[in-house]
Amino acid sequence: MPMYHLDGVPLDHPAGCWRAKVGTKRRPIPGARSVSVKVPGVAGELPVYGLDLETTTLPLVIGVTGRTPAGADGGFEQLEHNLEAVSAMLGVRHRLMQLTYTAGSIVRVAGITVEAVSEPEINTSAARARLTAVCKIPGVYWRDPAEVTWAGAANAASQLVTPLAGSTGPIVDAVLRVTGPAVNPSITDVASGGTVGRSSGLLAGQRLLIDCGQMRARLVTSDTWDLTSGTDVTGTIIATGPGSAFCWLHLTPAIAVGDPHSRAVLVTATATSTTSASGLEIRARRSFL
Repeated sequence: MPMYHLDGVPLDHPAGCWRAKVGTKRRPIPGARSVSVKVPGVAGELPVYGLDLETTTLPLVIGVTGRTPAGADGGFEQLEHNLEAVSAMLGVRHRLMQLTYTAGSIVRVAGITVEAVSEPEINTSAARARLTAVCKIPGVYWRDPAEVTWAGAANAASQLVTPLAGSTGPIVDAVLRVTGPAVNPSITDVASGGTVGRSSGLLAGQRLLIDCGQMRARLVTSDTWDLTSGTDVTGTIIATGPGSAFCWLHLTPAIAVGDPHSRAVLVTATATSTTSASGLEIRARRSFL
C-alpha cells in the first residue's frame, strides 16, 4: 500500500493516532503552462516546445483518533493531543517540508508547503476527527531521496547515464565534473540538445566542477566535489539550449521507440587532448512527474 511521510513522520501512525484517509491519492501529474502564439494568415497556432510546468497541489486527508502513542484508547482528551501533534506537523512555515511517498520499493520525495488546513470535522462521542491539508509542491518534480554518481568518458558520444534511467522529468540541478587533461570540454544532453562547456583547457590533475542548477563553476586541483573550493570560473562557462538562461544542461530522459518503460538519459562529451586519465562524472538525483 502507498504511504506518505511528512518530515519523516508517517501519516499512517503505527499506533493509529492518525491515518491518511482514502481521499489522499497518488501524487498528481503536473500540467504545462499554456502559451498561445497565433499568427495572421496561419491556421491554428504555432507549436511551442519546452513549456514550463505548473506547480502542483496535493490534498492530504487525515483521520485522527483518540489512541495514545502506545495504542491504548485515550478518549477525547487524547484526540485533542493528537490534533495538536498533527497541527504542529502541518504548521511549519519557515522552510520547505519533505513529503515522502513510498509504494513498495518505490521512494519519491518532494519539498512542500502547506497552503491551507480545513477545520477538523469532529465526532465527539467517538473521539475521532477528520481534516484536509492542501499541500503545494513549488518545485513541481518528485525526486529520488539520494544523489548518485556516474562515471563516463570525457570524449564519447551518446553515453548512457545508467543511474538516471527511469526518470520521467528533466534533471536541471546535476553537478558535472570533468577531469583533465582536456581541452575545450563540452557536455551535451542528447534529447534536448542543450550543451554546457568551457573554452579553455584542463591540465592533468585539474577538475572542472559545474553546478547546473546554481549556474556556477569551479576549477579545482584535488579529488573533490566541493563547490566552495578552488577558483571561480563561472564566467568562462558557455551554455546553450532550452532553458539555459536559468539552469544549465537539462538532462532529459528519452523514451525508447515503442517502449515507454525504457527511459534513458544520454549525454555526449567532447574534448581534445584527452588521455586515459580524463573523465566525466555526473552527480544527480532522478526526477519524476
